[in-house]
Amino acid sequence: MTFAKIYGYVKYFHPSDEATQIDWNKFSIYGAAQIGECKSKTELLNTLYDLFKPIAPSIIISTNIEDCIIDISNSIPIDTSNCQITFWQHRGVSIGMAQSSQAYESKRIHRHGASLLFEYEPEFGESITKEVGDGLWCMIPIALYCDSQNTYPVSDQEKLKKLKEALENVNTTDQENIFLRLGNAINVFNVFQHFYPYWDVVEVSWEDELRKALTQSFIDSTATEYLKTLERFTAPLKDGHISVNNGYSTSSIYVPPISWEWIEGKLVITKYEGDIYHIEEGDEVTKIDGYDPEKYFQDIYSRISAGTNGWSQYRANVKSLQGERNSNVSLEFNGTTTIELERYINPYRQEVNTIKARYREMEDGIWYLNLDVIEIDTINKLMPELERSKAIICDLRGYPNGNHDFIRHLMSVPDTSKSWMQIPQIVYPDHENVIGYNYYNWMEFMKPIKPYLGDKDIVFIIDGRAISYAESYMGFVEGYNLATIVGQPTAGTNGNVNLFDLPGGYRISWTGMKVLKHDGSQNHGIGILPDIYVEKTIQGVKDGRDEYLEKALEFIKD
Repeated sequence: MTFAKIYGYVKYFHPSDEATQIDWNKFSIYGAAQIGECKSKTELLNTLYDLFKPIAPSIIISTNIEDCIIDISNSIPIDTSNCQITFWQHRGVSIGMAQSSQAYESKRIHRHGASLLFEYEPEFGESITKEVGDGLWCMIPIALYCDSQNTYPVSDQEKLKKLKEALENVNTTDQENIFLRLGNAINVFNVFQHFYPYWDVVEVSWEDELRKALTQSFIDSTATEYLKTLERFTAPLKDGHISVNNGYSTSSIYVPPISWEWIEGKLVITKYEGDIYHIEEGDEVTKIDGYDPEKYFQDIYSRISAGTNGWSQYRANVKSLQGERNSNVSLEFNGTTTIELERYINPYRQEVNTIKARYREMEDGIWYLNLDVIEIDTINKLMPELERSKAIICDLRGYPNGNHDFIRHLMSVPDTSKSWMQIPQIVYPDHENVIGYNYYNWMEFMKPIKPYLGDKDIVFIIDGRAISYAESYMGFVEGYNLATIVGQPTAGTNGNVNLFDLPGGYRISWTGMKVLKHDGSQNHGIGILPDIYVEKTIQGVKDGRDEYLEKALEFIKD
């Protein structure tokens, strides 16, 4: 725990040149191994200094907080006439992230021409003093003098060279290496500890979760086991964008030729694509590999990060079917018949094959648009028919196909929501003293256009599969009261995704910005709520009925 905390403070907040010259993924593995050799607090303290002094020469680590007082005179160069103050600024975070993003950026200000990301500058001498566990405290400067050559003070270059040489020999691909697993857990902890934007609405003891992940890392012996540990580690964050993947385990993404859902408290078959067995939609699954479905799903739920129950159910329904290609799953149906089904279908191809119609006129004057698949060009071609219609049903049980311009035909006034997307401005760790936010919106292009369709009966159908862009879409519908909403709450997760890679081939996605509803209230973990709730029934599944769509039609006719 002690190494984990200091690691994050130095990596993200100490602006020395030396700290930017090392491979931080390798350093996490190497550091975990070195700490693992410590047998006493004295050894721990000495090892921490050996690790961090070469990259943070002014760091202080002590058993006494009173020792954590910086002597700034040792950090001032002899001639300051050509010096500036350097420090980290983070708009979200980009250090160690897997892809460049215009939304997120981290800079060491005044190094290599880096200008301010936002208007705030800590003063020279500012530092952070933190209790880091094991009875130890650390002090780390966050603002240093710099010139064109160095940041100050300059570290012991011989010790820095030895550290770099040691890191060159660190293996970042050996998934059986316990220290790789420990280092990864340390990295995951620090990304979210300092940059997750929803700590104000998510209740979780993140340090406790790190302890659990570190403990389990000692127990895991395979890449698959550790993948599940990372999933359990991040699940309590309740972020529907979180996905933990491993490039070496791509074989484990196949499912049998069925889909299922929990309906009326029972696990029910909602689709069967095979023709060998007599399986019908509406059949109840009473055993999965000999386990009661409730027990079988418990482990699945524990590995899903979800803001709402709807997203958790959707992910669990898919994840619970997955396994290695050509493996079998034994299912008992209706308490009597047991059948072995082979996993041979890619679940993503399965979803494509079950897509509903793009559009159709359901009854005279009532049009249906499947916003998951219909293109805006097709909507525009349908516009004369839609203009003559008396009602339009918009199905957004999924993800829009880039057709949000349709909203503009429902709006009677321009968008005035200025700040529903917010990226935190960070200079200090632990998400304390957030400087402010960069605010974003869609005002520039969300203006009414003709023909105006908002004078018709407009119904939107939603459920827990609607996430991210879909919730931005629905935010306008809800915020401007553009339609009656039918179905179930959406996923409660919105904002641009950020990604980071870990040694061993692991990649984690997550939400890097805060998104609110248009009235400024919380969206995360709540989602867009329907005006009219709908629950599926087993009989409806057996009859092949879309009960959500039926409810939308019923509302329009009433």
